[in-house]
Amino acid sequence: MENNNYTDKEIAIFNGVIDLIRRGANVYSVTVSEIAQASGVGKGTIYEYFSTKEEVISKSILYNIEQEMDYAIRRIESKLDFKSRYYEALKIIVENFDNKSSTINLLLSTGGISQLYEYIIDEEDLIPSYIQRIEGIIDNLLQMGYEEGIISSEEDQYYKRMVMTSSIAGFLSYINNRERYANIDTAKAMDMCYKMVIKSLN
Repeated sequence: MENNNYTDKEIAIFNGVIDLIRRGANVYSVTVSEIAQASGVGKGTIYEYFSTKEEVISKSILYNIEQEMDYAIRRIESKLDFKSRYYEALKIIVENFDNKSSTINLLLSTGGISQLYEYIIDEEDLIPSYIQRIEGIIDNLLQMGYEEGIISSEEDQYYKRMVMTSSIAGFLSYINNRERYANIDTAKAMDMCYKMVIKSLN
């Protein structure tokens, strides 16, 4: 999904949908009239660009997820070494979990991803592209670690990716269950994940 393929009105509509959800509207019961009002456009304008309400919602969700992904990538790439980039990725995870206005948290609060899937099924070809972007971030990070002498070149790329994704999955589990780990603060959990990566890949 390329942002520059959308007109200003389409982007206003996308933002209107997310704004409605942020204000407590249920994504599954919101009306086209409500979307139009939140977007500052006429109801007829919605149907000039989209065939159904479901299409409006699915594209709004995916647009906002991509906006957040682009922002995360810029933040990670602004760091100049392997460790700083890795820690920045973990910080972004924490912020998204703690930020009730993040797209993922908003969607979870409206009924769950399983129901949401019905709204984005027509856009499912975009999911592999998201995965490829994430793999690209990981590969670039691994290359940086190799150039710095932190990452060994002996293991194959699949193993290296698996270590990175496993460490992030472990961190996600910690963030989602922080009340169970009263003796471990977020900084210590980050250090443990980084230690896991270094010990596994050096």
